[in-house]
Amino acid sequence: MSETNAYAGHRASVAASSVIGPRRVNEDRASATLSDVDGSWVIAVADGLGGHVRGDEAAQAAIGGLPQRIGSADDMAVAFGEANERVLALTGAEEWHKSRPYDLGLSEFPMSTLCVSAWTPEGGLLIGWMGDTLPFLVGVSTEADGFSGFLCGRPHRVPGGSIEICLGMPPLGELSDPSSVEVEIIGESGDGIVPDAVILASDGAWEPFVDEHGVGWFYDRAVDGGVGAACGQRSRTAAEMVDSILAGAAELGLNDNASVAAALRR
Repeated sequence: MSETNAYAGHRASVAASSVIGPRRVNEDRASATLSDVDGSWVIAVADGLGGHVRGDEAAQAAIGGLPQRIGSADDMAVAFGEANERVLALTGAEEWHKSRPYDLGLSEFPMSTLCVSAWTPEGGLLIGWMGDTLPFLVGVSTEADGFSGFLCGRPHRVPGGSIEICLGMPPLGELSDPSSVEVEIIGESGDGIVPDAVILASDGAWEPFVDEHGVGWFYDRAVDGGVGAACGQRSRTAAEMVDSILAGAAELGLNDNASVAAALRR
């Protein structure tokens, strides 16, 4: 899906796409919405946890009810809390009240990562995420003759590979608030600043690049194999940028579902 709109002297476009890769089921979901009123947008990528039941349903629940406008950090926190409630509802309150993670393996609970970015004229850029679906900031680079970019968050993943925080993790007790979630939120506030592009990528989309180029792909704005290079030198829309990243990941070899969402202004 992709949309383009002219606002405040520049053209903005958003796009999202997901490919199944070598898996039998696509447990990723990606979405992108753009307002034709003021140019505000919301993009998101969710990745149902592999090895857990109904990961595709968990990812759809995470994405499906997101608001089309997120104008503050409080709005972002509410959006994640509501997404968590939707994912928990797939298990049912009676199940997670009578069970504990140490009584019943966590793989019995549907869970999902979620990464969301939003921009409004009054609230500026906001990014929230939990899990290893990651956000990147990208800018037009005269030195790179294209784009340069860098990871602006950290993966919530322990060295062994398991996810530290995600949607749908059962509360530890009956009195726990299921809407209370730990989410990292970064961004500008009140000044309308937005980078040239924001990229959200599931681990299936970014891992092939890191396997090929090392962790410098995350952080080195000048590295030839960085995220800016993956965006495609000739990309002029968010859809072209998304397609370039997914094509590059596929060329390196997909081991998982891969999903990317992007917002671009040129």
